[in-house]
Amino acid sequence: MKIYQHPRMRDISIGDEVYSYRQQLFARVEEVFPAAVCVKLGILSATSPLELQISPQLWRADDIENLSVCRYCGARNDLRTETGTGIPFRICNRCCVVPPKRHAREVGAWW
Repeated sequence: MKIYQHPRMRDISIGDEVYSYRQQLFARVEEVFPAAVCVKLGILSATSPLELQISPQLWRADDIENLSVCRYCGARNDLRTETGTGIPFRICNRCCVVPPKRHAREVGAWW
């Protein structure tokens, strides 16, 4: 029996930032598997005394988005963050429709 890699897992590496649509959380990848990633989350306990616990979790490839690459072409260099979506998706300079110097005029940024 052969194990096949999920198509989304091709571009994910250890240390990449991922977003889970199911849990609506961001995390860094600790380990990569053929169809999932292992991440570690800090969880604040609600009991007394308050304490931060590190919890490993396994996130399925279908439920995640890799935030360390351009969301259109998959490039890893010259990335900038898209604003206005609530999720820090990244886009490279080549795929950017509006040149960065015209963002304030064209997109209506407030800064």
